[in-house]
Amino acid sequence: MSPGFHAPSEHHIVIAIPARNEEGGIRQTVRALGLQDLQREGRGTPVMVQAALLVNNTSDRTAELACQEAARWPQLRLAVREVSWDVQESGVVRARREALDWAAQMAGEDGIIVSTDADTRPSPDWLWQLTAPLRAGQAQASAGRILLDPSERAALPPAVRCTHLLDSGYRWWAEALTAALNPDPADPWPRHWQHFGASLALTVRAYRAVGGIPAVDVLEDMALVQALRRQDMALRHTPAARVYTSARRSGRVALGLSTQLQEWAAGPAHWRVPGGAEVAALARAEAGLRRAWQGHPLCLSELSRLWRVPPDALTAALQSAFLGQALEQAHAARLAGEWSRLFAAVPVAQALGEVRAEWALARAYASLSGSEARRNTSSR
Repeated sequence: MSPGFHAPSEHHIVIAIPARNEEGGIRQTVRALGLQDLQREGRGTPVMVQAALLVNNTSDRTAELACQEAARWPQLRLAVREVSWDVQESGVVRARREALDWAAQMAGEDGIIVSTDADTRPSPDWLWQLTAPLRAGQAQASAGRILLDPSERAALPPAVRCTHLLDSGYRWWAEALTAALNPDPADPWPRHWQHFGASLALTVRAYRAVGGIPAVDVLEDMALVQALRRQDMALRHTPAARVYTSARRSGRVALGLSTQLQEWAAGPAHWRVPGGAEVAALARAEAGLRRAWQGHPLCLSELSRLWRVPPDALTAALQSAFLGQALEQAHAARLAGEWSRLFAAVPVAQALGEVRAEWALARAYASLSGSEARRNTSSR
């Protein structure tokens, strides 16, 4: 168990689900929760799965159908609450905040809260895999893989499917490259790149320490993750925890997966992302700042070169109480500097080839460095 971490009990895990007009798919979501396998080796007693469904401003039978389906699954304890807010306050940000706040009350101070969506179907081992790093005291938050529903993905236009596949491959190799150049002990390889509300778990202590969902207009899940990182709370990207979510392109939020799918309709040639050189440079910059913040000797001018900002822009960052705060300040300085003039986004297919090539170079360099270190050791 990592120092300073508290391993919660698996008996105090509560899933939070905000929902609005989801009668078309809520049965499948509840059924997937009822099928969660939390039975441990050597113990024959099933463990109850607890979930809090917050239905807001709905005009359909979401709550009724959810209760009907939950009654079919004896291992599922589903609490349902229906609310109605003013239109301007009825967005997903408030809904997720209220759902997670409610789940935290149910789970208790030593518990775990899990976020998912009403159009999402978790795999049977999702809850067990997602919460494993938290139950073991290895992290304070865990993010699972979010995949498109296979049948809906097959119905997408070819340009969207092609861009989605290329982007997923690019993100995977970009994470591999970053992990090679800037390894994170709390989030080792293999890992993935997603940390969104459809598959996110955190301890109640961590949730309350950062003040819950931040006051933002959109992207509340990413803002919550950033708040965790700002206080150096360990986040594990857990590849084995998988959910399948709707591939609908008419979204319920201003920014989200549906927005991404609409952008991908233009095809892969129009989807531009950071190239391999930029991904590698950013990983080296973050690794340098990590070493410097931890007290390892690193010339400020060298750190300035890595981040492409004046040295004084990094001085205050290095005085931060948390590494996450230092990185946030360094990134703000980077984006205000010459970084964007030095690196240009490239089409995703090109970027995929570049990050794979950079990864191969990083592995080759690490292998040569390891051989040199072994020779030096044997010659002593």
